[in-house]
Amino acid sequence: MLIEQITSKLSSSNIIKEENNNLKENLNNNSIITTTSTTSTNDDDDKYQNNNCKRIIYLFKILLNGLLNFLLFKLFNNNKREEQNTSFSKLILSKKIKNLKENEFKCFELSDLKTIATLGIGGFGRVNLVKHIDRDNQVFALKILNKQHIKNKNQIEHVLNERNILMNCSCDFIIKLYKTFKDSKKVYMLMEYCPGGDLWTVLRSFLRLDEKKAKYYCCAAIEAFEYLHNNLIIYRDLKPENMLLDINGIPKLIDFGFAKQLNSEMDKAWTFCGTTEYVAPEVILGEGQDLAVDIWSLGIFLFEMLTGSPPFVSSEPMLTYGSIIKGVQTLTFPRYISDNARLLIFKLCRKKSTQRIGFDFISFRNHSMRPPIRPKVQNLTDTRNFDRFPSTDDFACGSDDDEWDENF
Repeated sequence: MLIEQITSKLSSSNIIKEENNNLKENLNNNSIITTTSTTSTNDDDDKYQNNNCKRIIYLFKILLNGLLNFLLFKLFNNNKREEQNTSFSKLILSKKIKNLKENEFKCFELSDLKTIATLGIGGFGRVNLVKHIDRDNQVFALKILNKQHIKNKNQIEHVLNERNILMNCSCDFIIKLYKTFKDSKKVYMLMEYCPGGDLWTVLRSFLRLDEKKAKYYCCAAIEAFEYLHNNLIIYRDLKPENMLLDINGIPKLIDFGFAKQLNSEMDKAWTFCGTTEYVAPEVILGEGQDLAVDIWSLGIFLFEMLTGSPPFVSSEPMLTYGSIIKGVQTLTFPRYISDNARLLIFKLCRKKSTQRIGFDFISFRNHSMRPPIRPKVQNLTDTRNFDRFPSTDDFACGSDDDEWDENF
């Protein structure tokens, strides 16, 4: 209903008419959609329109097999007063989130948590399913990281980035971090437990997803990115492995080790990071990274959802990077991918970061859309959707007396 109202409201616009008429013609067109402002009889309106014309209006309409009908519309460059008010509101919201977490989990101690099972083991530690010893209905995922190992691998900045960003996040499509702990050997992150497992496992069982299912998970990534980008945070590591499903099948973005807080919209990050198949051309070329790297990864993510594999794959990373630099126009798309899905991937993965489409997602965030896959979960402590792991650490933990973890 909301989509129809917005469509009706904007249908008289020349932008909409032109986009509808030229939707398929734009498939191989690398020029970005731009508009000129209409003449206003009011001087203030003229000034407002002219200011907005200096920024790009991103607009596209996607129809995936008749099932995906989005209008993604973004009008950038609000006036200075609106920007100041928005920044102030974000600051207040961040403080409220922090206070809520501190009050609700203030009484939680590490000794209050009982381990039920191991959910995963990685290079820096493990993730355990835990519950509060006095509250059977409260279960969590406890991420346990070896401090000395983190220091030896120069990963302190990544761990602190994840901790600092997640503690201030409040988005239904981003994993919740409730509290952190530390001792002489380890740091701990008490997080939301998602018993549905990761999206990569789901994709592996289906081989590939139809466009209706792929749409849903792309929506989740878009929602998470919109929240992060509004707060000038780039994520830099989108992939199916980094999206978990909660008990209802709602996707949650995890693993913020590569996330980066920018100082302004013009700021860039320069660290070479990310998953090989998802790295954007500007990362490979050392041109700096802004919010557009996440737009690129969204196109790669959609391709993998629809085909079961990323578009750029090789036995050697350097060969993969070479293919990425050549661009998506060199790809051969499977015939079962619709023209509109192909068009969307082309627009998301334009080689020039400034020409990638942006978005302001309209609906989906209130969970009225039913998740396409409901995980098989019997109870709060069900771990059937995770692999089995030994219950003991596979490496010794040395003591680390440095103070890099003082905020844990």
